[in-house]
Amino acid sequence: MKTDYLLPHIFRKVGWFIFIPCSVMIMVSWLGINDWFNDDRLSFITLHIGNLNFFAPEQEGRSFFYFAQEDMFSELVYCLTFISLYMIAFSKERVEDEYVEHLRMRSLVWALKVNTIFFVIFTWFCFGMVYITLLMLSMFSIFLLFHFRFLYELHKRRIDNEE
Repeated sequence: MKTDYLLPHIFRKVGWFIFIPCSVMIMVSWLGINDWFNDDRLSFITLHIGNLNFFAPEQEGRSFFYFAQEDMFSELVYCLTFISLYMIAFSKERVEDEYVEHLRMRSLVWALKVNTIFFVIFTWFCFGMVYITLLMLSMFSIFLLFHFRFLYELHKRRIDNEE
């Protein structure tokens, strides 16, 4: 059994340690309680790629690639959240055998199916910023759906083995 794509088990705890504060910051910002993401705490010059002037017509005349001052706090929080969810979802179990690998694969396929169904429903019935927000959530939900389905399957297996 080759599980070189899995991280050591300790990464699950590290992932939860990073995920909880990052998800709280994202929720607080989305609810409008605190506007951390529009602060210039972590601002520096970055490379901008893909200026098509759809959302900012005032930037007319800029090339497709350009450098500009940008606040990177929200990007940092989103990347940390994404990385932490990867750590949580793809950390080894204490006992990794062929059946656990099989459960992992089934759970991943199930999560992809559910996430695809959500994506299609969002595309048909949600518009504007609600659609963009739901797309961002679906980026994170694939890991959460996979992880919780995998834990459910493991729990069900343990109950079946005890009987």
